[in-house]
Amino acid sequence: MNGMIRRYILWTYGMFYVFLLVIGLVLFVLKSQPTVEILKVLSAWTATFVFVAMFRKIYPQGNLWDFIKSQFRERISLSTVLCVFLLQFFILAGSLFITQTVWNVPIYEQLTASWTTLLIVFFYNLFLGPLGEELGWSGFVLIELQKSFSPLKSAMIVGVTWGFWHAPLWLMSGYSGMALILYSFFFLISIVSVQVMITVFYNLNHNLLIPIMVHQLFNYFMAIQIGDRLLQILIVTALFYFIVAVVLVLVNYKKCLYTGK
Repeated sequence: MNGMIRRYILWTYGMFYVFLLVIGLVLFVLKSQPTVEILKVLSAWTATFVFVAMFRKIYPQGNLWDFIKSQFRERISLSTVLCVFLLQFFILAGSLFITQTVWNVPIYEQLTASWTTLLIVFFYNLFLGPLGEELGWSGFVLIELQKSFSPLKSAMIVGVTWGFWHAPLWLMSGYSGMALILYSFFFLISIVSVQVMITVFYNLNHNLLIPIMVHQLFNYFMAIQIGDRLLQILIVTALFYFIVAVVLVLVNYKKCLYTGK
């Protein structure tokens, strides 16, 4: 891992944690929920803010706007989009089925039924995570890592780094003891597995819409599942994503295990 990537990660961690501190102070002093929501969205964009600030040092001869446009230039095949959507839709369906079977919760009670809520949650989650994070984590870190490491190793590095970037949120989850350990562990498993999926499909079509789509569907399908079973939902979802990630690596093992050099 080169020094520029390390610096990017450290600055992204630092800025994100500062935002979380500010959010805590706003909650404590101002008690303004709208301000908190705005700060939460901005905090998710730290990966992009840091990349933009460091762009000249990362690519001295590059142009930021040209770089951003290049991330969306390659044509995406319909088969890639369908595979991404269907895989994640079946993961959602599997989670709903397991919850119904194990905890005896009917599927219609597991999902929000309001179209207004579904739309609000969709766009809120889009701005909260995928749009603000993927330019840095996928467009820069993942691509640069793959110049030195295999796609699988690069995905693991990004997944673990990206996962621990969320570590303060684990402590703010409200869980404690074994529940907190399980929440943190399966959160990390899900993030690493999602990153493997992102890497496999992103390498098929180098268009940043692929990571954004995978990330968005993961967040969105988790968000529209309602009730007080967040930990159970996370565990089941993480296991399904882990299985899918393993299958994707096995099916594409030559492309996943070897560098392009």
